[in-house]
Amino acid sequence: MKVVIAKKLVSTVGGSESFARALDRELRALGHEVSLVGLATPWERKGMAPAPNLTLLDVQYGRLGAALDALFPTDFVRISDLRKAIRGADVVHSLAREWASPLARAARAEGAAFVETPLVHPGQPFAGTSPGDVARYRSDDAVIALTDWEATWYRERRVLRPFVTGVGPNIVDLPQVEHDPATILFVGRKERYKGYLSLRAASRLVWRERPDAVFVAIGQPAWYARFLPPPKDPRWIEKDVVSEAEKAEAYARATIFAMPSEHETFGHVYLEAWCASLPVIAGNIPPLREVVREGVDGVHAANDPFALAKAILGLLAEPERAKWMGIQGHDKVMREFTWPIVARRTELAYESAVARAKR
Repeated sequence: MKVVIAKKLVSTVGGSESFARALDRELRALGHEVSLVGLATPWERKGMAPAPNLTLLDVQYGRLGAALDALFPTDFVRISDLRKAIRGADVVHSLAREWASPLARAARAEGAAFVETPLVHPGQPFAGTSPGDVARYRSDDAVIALTDWEATWYRERRVLRPFVTGVGPNIVDLPQVEHDPATILFVGRKERYKGYLSLRAASRLVWRERPDAVFVAIGQPAWYARFLPPPKDPRWIEKDVVSEAEKAEAYARATIFAMPSEHETFGHVYLEAWCASLPVIAGNIPPLREVVREGVDGVHAANDPFALAKAILGLLAEPERAKWMGIQGHDKVMREFTWPIVARRTELAYESAVARAKR
């Protein structure tokens, strides 16, 4: 099968960006011919590793248009360029909604099946829940959801072809090191909705009872980071985007993973934490209550400093229980969420989409 995966920013940094790269790798391993299509950004971006099957498209209005298209839900791409990039494909897979509408038009013009992974985030701006988005999902040849909760969300809006695939962990081999006794790790964009600011405030509450606790925050800073500097305490370790090896070592050394996000489609970082057999603290929202089993492989907490501090202190107070949760999470990843498993589920969606497009 000839597959085109389109994602505006096809980096190795970021959840949906890494999703595109991983799916490309695993589908090729299954024997498919895969191409990646993305945006030629006007600035240097971390993780933009070249690939022989990667095509980067220029957009209208030059560098200004490229900057706007990278930052906002616009589509300044030329349909003629998209059609050229996807020509001959059996399946065009739009990962995230950024170019979904022009991609759908281009796919139909070229006679290809159109598949979309919308990554809806109900409650956020540009969340993929507008009437226009829903109308497009209904006409897609297949819609890929990451959880059963998300698939139900589509079906409730009369989207008839949702497939659930999940995601896989984006992590290199973990080094063989001992877990620290009280290190809390955050990995993700350092946004308020991810729980990053709550974690900073929670650290002061945790230190009252556990002065030995260390907090490590890894990820891309928010645009307002310069106005909200991190805690000036040696027990708070602040890092920007790091290498995959350094990220893997952080997971291997940590005691607890905490990201109480209030807007998430799945949260692949929980899988990464489980690869290191860490208990996780996840946001208390429907998709994360499905991904993380309360009291089994993690706990849920509101995006609130007091709730988060309570969850952290509870896990630190029961190290054997926390260790057991991490083992349960590790077993679940190996059983349900490796990238080869996700790729095979994606194949089924593609096969259904191609059959429908040929009718």
